[in-house]
Amino acid sequence: MSRARLVLLLMLAPTLLAAKCRDKKIEEVPDDIVTVDPAPVDVALQIISIDPALGEANKPFAARIYGSEFAQGSTVSFSGTPASSVTFVDENTLDVMVPALPEGPVDITVKIPSGQQSTLRRGLSLMAANANAVCDKATIYFDLDSNTLRPDQRAALNALVPCLSRRTERIRLEGHTDERGTTDYNLALGQRRANAVREYLVSQGVPPSRIDSVTYGEERPTRAGSGEDTWAANRRVELRVTR
Repeated sequence: MSRARLVLLLMLAPTLLAAKCRDKKIEEVPDDIVTVDPAPVDVALQIISIDPALGEANKPFAARIYGSEFAQGSTVSFSGTPASSVTFVDENTLDVMVPALPEGPVDITVKIPSGQQSTLRRGLSLMAANANAVCDKATIYFDLDSNTLRPDQRAALNALVPCLSRRTERIRLEGHTDERGTTDYNLALGQRRANAVREYLVSQGVPPSRIDSVTYGEERPTRAGSGEDTWAANRRVELRVTR
């Protein structure tokens, strides 16, 4: 190719390129595409929870109900018994006075002025005033130099689990040993015993966040002196529900 022809092609290149671009079809967005806003989400009347969820039987008490779509003029009943009073706080909250009711599970029903109603089945539990005393305190015993739960002590803990599970207070486990052995060894053994009880309660459904464990080793005997009966009484974990 001659030098003159090459120069001519270089001079014509921009013009040829522009013409090629003009020949391309420009894609246009169709006019019939319409943007649709998402449909609003319907919020239904609903009861989520009541605080407290555990109360004393045969005694009125104040409580707060949480949910959605509550309205001014809402009414509340507990297994068919109307609340002593109902105060509308907002669409998610009602303050109520729970009437005196017998022991057992209770259904909660909220009805709004439009006629809609929602029921939370067994949302509230009521128990006799002395029912808590069953698990306020207990003692779990261990064999010599052992932190393994004996079958009879597992049975004792099983009897406590329903009471401990329905309560909300913290549970304190104190590990103890008899007087034999070094201080450091007995402190470690007392902790292992407390941990063994804790692990068993957790395995039975008691929330771990509610359980604290501590060891006193031989420092806090429940019975003074020596001898097998005394030593057996001191090899223990004391369970306390704290307020």
